[in-house]
Amino acid sequence: MGTHETLNLSFDVRGMTCASCVGRVERVLRRVPGVDVVTVNLATERAAVTAAPSAVGAALEAVRDAGYEPVTARADLRIVGMTCSSCVARIERRLRAEPGVVSAVVNLASERAAVEHVPRATHTRALRAAIVDAGYEAPEDAEERGTSARAAGNELARRNARDVLVAAAFAAPLLVFTMLPMLFPTLHATFGPVMHFFMGWGSLALAAPVQFWAGRRFYRQGFAELRHRSPGMSTLVMLGSSAAFFYSLAVLLVPDIFPDGTGHTYFEASASVVTLILLGKYLEGLAKGRTSSAIQKLLSLQAKTARVVRGDGTLEIPIDQLVVGDRVAVRPGERVPFGGRSSPR
Repeated sequence: MGTHETLNLSFDVRGMTCASCVGRVERVLRRVPGVDVVTVNLATERAAVTAAPSAVGAALEAVRDAGYEPVTARADLRIVGMTCSSCVARIERRLRAEPGVVSAVVNLASERAAVEHVPRATHTRALRAAIVDAGYEAPEDAEERGTSARAAGNELARRNARDVLVAAAFAAPLLVFTMLPMLFPTLHATFGPVMHFFMGWGSLALAAPVQFWAGRRFYRQGFAELRHRSPGMSTLVMLGSSAAFFYSLAVLLVPDIFPDGTGHTYFEASASVVTLILLGKYLEGLAKGRTSSAIQKLLSLQAKTARVVRGDGTLEIPIDQLVVGDRVAVRPGERVPFGGRSSPR
């Protein structure tokens, strides 16, 4: 679950050249609160510590401040199922509890998590498993699967649309057969046996697929939220719809336990709640998909290389190799290959 009292952590350290460097790194690591045991090996350029998980980031920062470079990796993970800032906070807490994670930043708009971690302590599969454990999905990135991001978004939209259609297909007749008799009481006399069936076991047959198939995501995410003591919207939907569903089920199975006049079924309420929330998620997904597509198109406009003036000539290099002080030549009509800001006055 990612909760560890102590952690045996090993990470590479670049920049050490002698025994004095080893002693300096060991000293700064021992000063970090939560670090118990420190061993630094010059030959392998590696430091091994026993520390509390919360001390990992401070230990690496202490090594940087001492003038050396601890080797870390960055994982960029795709997340499916987030709906609000509470989801973001929950995933960040869960990722930071993993061994060797230095920092975790989750972006709700782009549905991605940027995780800095120690390669020897954890790996991408473990980080994805942590996200799944928190109640969300962490599919492999579209580029890793060799498919486009648009195809991945379309698949999610199709899945949301399918759930909405299934829920609506069962919820609509359920609402018709339970609500119409209230508007037109004569229907009870005209179609008495049929109405009685759809007010009872027929309602159960229509509501169950909505509750447990179309709405299965709320149970998966809701139980994960409760397990981590961080209830959210999925918990609310799960508890609210389940209360109506299982109360109605009890009315059908053991009607004698209810006082006179209270034994009514509310299957239409549970089905309506699930259907409307799913519809909202589907519309939200469409809007988010359009936003992501616009962002991707904007990013695609960025130049990939820069023409740098070096000496008497120019050299074309990737933009990630630009450094402060470079003189960049931009010809008429070309895109500026970097961002910038005004110098303070």
